[in-house]
Amino acid sequence: MALVLLHVLPAHGAEPDLPEQRAEVLANLARARFGTLSQAERTLVRAAPFRELAWVGPDPDPDSPANDPRHGESWGPERSVRAAILRWLYTDSDVNRFLDPSGLGVAGARIDGKLDLSYVKADKPLTIVGCYIPDGIDVTFAHFQSLEVRRSSTGPIAADMSELAGDLAVRFGTYASLSLFRARIGGNLDCTGSTLLGGGQQSVNAVGTTIAGDMVFHDGFTTDGIVDLRLARVGQSVSFHRAVFSGPDDTGLNAERAAIGGTLYWVDIQHTPNTQLDLENTKADALWDDEASWPAPGKLTIDGFTYTEFAGGPADVDPRLRWLERQPPGYRPQPYRQLAKVLRDSGRESGATEVLIAKERALRRDARLGRTERAWNLMLDVTIGYGYRPLRALWWIAGFVIVGTVLFGLGYRARMVTPTDEAAYRVFVESGIAPPHYPPFHAFVYALENFLPVVELDQGEHWRPNPPPGTNGRSRILRGPFGFGIVPGRMLRWYLWFHILAGWTLTPLLFAGLSGLVRPD
Repeated sequence: MALVLLHVLPAHGAEPDLPEQRAEVLANLARARFGTLSQAERTLVRAAPFRELAWVGPDPDPDSPANDPRHGESWGPERSVRAAILRWLYTDSDVNRFLDPSGLGVAGARIDGKLDLSYVKADKPLTIVGCYIPDGIDVTFAHFQSLEVRRSSTGPIAADMSELAGDLAVRFGTYASLSLFRARIGGNLDCTGSTLLGGGQQSVNAVGTTIAGDMVFHDGFTTDGIVDLRLARVGQSVSFHRAVFSGPDDTGLNAERAAIGGTLYWVDIQHTPNTQLDLENTKADALWDDEASWPAPGKLTIDGFTYTEFAGGPADVDPRLRWLERQPPGYRPQPYRQLAKVLRDSGRESGATEVLIAKERALRRDARLGRTERAWNLMLDVTIGYGYRPLRALWWIAGFVIVGTVLFGLGYRARMVTPTDEAAYRVFVESGIAPPHYPPFHAFVYALENFLPVVELDQGEHWRPNPPPGTNGRSRILRGPFGFGIVPGRMLRWYLWFHILAGWTLTPLLFAGLSGLVRPD
């Protein structure tokens, strides 16, 4: 190589200073290494020392139909560049020093062979625009300043274990797949407008990837596979906006156990019934989504997903409960607790309570409880709202006391609630009136005393349902003979027992709910 350099350097062996001189040196070096160069290769090599894209097509207009890489198969040899030349420009230290600090830029070329830049360590960027690279790009274990592939058509792009100080952009083109397994990117990953085809498999493999900036999938980003961000670490946001998930197979986002320093955006998504959103054990600072973008029921996994707020989209309890219902069948308490925490932290206390109550109902519905456990769960629900709404028990207490007042009052008028004293009993059965010295009967006080535990109001000790069989009485309410045979005396006695048991159940539940003893959380 040293002899070649002496041959191609200017007179007296001086180092070329002007870009034109460097271009001539590079052209001579390329001919010495690769033989005859195609027109596209000469254009590329001569443009390397300049801060510009090397357009090798017939038209430098990127919107020209002649530069559409989807028709790259028909491009002739005049637009072909051997992939080995690109690797040579970046790996040969005697050649790389002639490149402009802005790096190499090639546009409108057909790259013959796989663009193999694996294990390359370069402090300059690489820009590829409007190129056709059917065999794909390999930058595994490489170190670049940045890499941009734009408006191109390529085979798979492999960047596993690579390191980029700046951005990785794969934008506005059609690409077989993108693999970034355990890659480290100091800037952003930008897939805006690109089409990444995974055939129902991974279209983007960013498992274990570390990205200091944002991950962007915007403006028509399209895939027929899975964007796999498991265990990824993203310093800023992960944003899917106006993205399209298509195809008959499984598609969607798998961000299981990923850590997102900013907001997770899932907005204006076109999806299929097979599109999944897996956020199991994912951490994000905030969530911004919309209801139309939620996946189909059973395709949303958010168990272990933690976030601090809803930066946008539905933030009220009703739509968020519908969001939770999109999870697969089974009981998962954590998504309910997380949602309740976020609502409470945002000042929506009543909404947080609704969510926690919904969690307990989901326990009864989905946790395969035994009959006794389900019955107790239902009891807590209807009486005190699982302790979150203890005053609900007051309505039950009032209802029992009112019903008891009516039934015991009717029983008294029918002489079916009688004195417990034997002498007073005979007088009452004969006349319907207790002796003057005997404590009078008050239906409301009787119902209240028998309902409230450990309360003595001088009624329960002196009066009991004790009707003779077939007893008929004269009702003061109906003002005429009243046959109480339709409600036998024994049923009134049974109701009294039920009334007492209900009081011994509801009253402790009320106080337990007020004290917070029965709240599950």
